[in-house]
Amino acid sequence: MDNSAATSSTVISLLLHDVTDQPETSGFMQPTAFRYKHTTAQFRRYLEAVEASGLPVTIPTDPTDPTDLTDPSDLTDPSARVRPDISVNFTFDDGGASAPVAAGLLEDKGWRGLFFITTDLIGTPGFLSAHEVQDLHRRGHLIGSHSCSHPDVFRRLSRAQMQREWSHSRDVLAQLLGADITAASVPGGDIDRTTLAEAAAAGFQHIFTSEQQTRPWTHPPALCYGRLMMVDSTSVETLQRWLRHPTIGVLPERLLRFTKSGVKQLMGPMYLKLMQRRRALHEAP
Repeated sequence: MDNSAATSSTVISLLLHDVTDQPETSGFMQPTAFRYKHTTAQFRRYLEAVEASGLPVTIPTDPTDPTDLTDPSDLTDPSARVRPDISVNFTFDDGGASAPVAAGLLEDKGWRGLFFITTDLIGTPGFLSAHEVQDLHRRGHLIGSHSCSHPDVFRRLSRAQMQREWSHSRDVLAQLLGADITAASVPGGDIDRTTLAEAAAAGFQHIFTSEQQTRPWTHPPALCYGRLMMVDSTSVETLQRWLRHPTIGVLPERLLRFTKSGVKQLMGPMYLKLMQRRRALHEAP
């Protein structure tokens, strides 16, 4: 990945999936998916750690300036920006049915989150209904695309397949919400230049990946963001390390991500076959 156009701001973007005390009711159900489900108590502890850091919790608004990441709950208090070059956001992939739980807990703090929706799964078992997606948007959360079908691995698609995944999912959400859809996250997180180029060509101004880094970079005309993966074993102490040292503090996770990507490459078709069962569990009867 070319970071020659990296920005000067730091965005600690946290990647989550489901926040629920009933993990069998939300999101994907293959065994590996349960690592990405958090209890409400665990999520509250994360929120408390972020609150204690004094860093602003944000959603992106302006594709040309990553420092303009506005918290809709507080547009008037400049003193809230303790470290104006560093901000935090909470992102949620897949569009699992538990999204309103996470949204409500964020709202209790006066914050909003980013919810990336797999549009083919809207209204299927374990995932948000169309009405629930609309309600999250109405409550001030940012709704973005997580593709149509959540292919694994995304960068192995042809350009034509990428175009459909990005453009069609964006159109579905725009029609559902009556609003422009400016953000997307890459399923599986694996990216290359073509993945980013096709997302930008589809009209997305903010593209979220699973690169373990906190410095956004440009892939004109879009801004791209790395995200720090939150799994069920992610401790509050780990989160505090990221918040205090958002550059060197994420190096262990960057190494782990690099290793994981290498394993996917080595497994090749075997990895794809393992992941293909994912959608079959959630097809509407």
